[in-house]
Amino acid sequence: MMETPKKTNAEAAASTDSAAPKPRRWPRRVAIGAGLMVLAYLGYRIVFPFALDQWAISSLPADAPNIAFSPNDTWLRELGINEAYKISITRAGGRLVAFRPEQTGADQTRIEAWLENNKIDGIILSGGGDVDPRLYGGNPADASEVNRQRDDFEIALIQVAVKKRLPILGICRGCQILNVARGGTLRNLDDNKTLADLHFDSAGHPVTLADESRLAKISETQRLANVGSYHRQAVLKLGRNLRITATGPGGVIEAIEGNAPGDPWLVAVQWHPELAVRNEQQQKLLRAFVREAKKN
Repeated sequence: MMETPKKTNAEAAASTDSAAPKPRRWPRRVAIGAGLMVLAYLGYRIVFPFALDQWAISSLPADAPNIAFSPNDTWLRELGINEAYKISITRAGGRLVAFRPEQTGADQTRIEAWLENNKIDGIILSGGGDVDPRLYGGNPADASEVNRQRDDFEIALIQVAVKKRLPILGICRGCQILNVARGGTLRNLDDNKTLADLHFDSAGHPVTLADESRLAKISETQRLANVGSYHRQAVLKLGRNLRITATGPGGVIEAIEGNAPGDPWLVAVQWHPELAVRNEQQQKLLRAFVREAKKN
């Protein structure tokens, strides 16, 4: 009977090593992937805003009008919605200056002082959460992402801006808070699923502009074929010294304007021209607003 040859110590060690399980590499890969995501996020939140500021500074002339801007304070700010305003207004020739509720509260004296100190020539009321229904006798249960501090601040800001005759451009929520500031009310589109789906849809929808309205004259048309629409509240009862200047599907009010002899340039729309950078008709509105601001 033949004996099986015995393995040398070196051969035995090699055999043991080959049989041992290989170290897992997936934790390392996950860690590397997570690290890259963190770096990308930090780059987006730090490097991009800095680069955007430098671009705006280099793009604008010294006499560009200063536009006070009440930023969107919802989760959309993490997706760069406020940067979109800066890009679009810079392209239109204005210098955007963020103005937040915590800087002055709703104190009109402090608001007026801030506007003067920052040499503000115009006001943008941006999108965001729902206006507090308590301000117009509505049902609080119908609203989401309410920030009453911002509501009170913007209502006071509107009053000061009108007093100082500063042009005002309202966008989405900005249209709603302007109407409420003048005693108007809002409707909840979620009460009608068909309307809600039409007015909160990335596909957008057409709007009809009122004849002889400021908006129609600026756009040089009485119909915009498609506007970006993301709202679940809309004007119901019209506020004082305002007129309806655009309607959308289902007769929903899509734009309002100042209608009193003492009003400054005042236009508010439910859609988002700041996101429609390739739509010449919608960019006309931003440029018209900046031109008005430059007159101050």
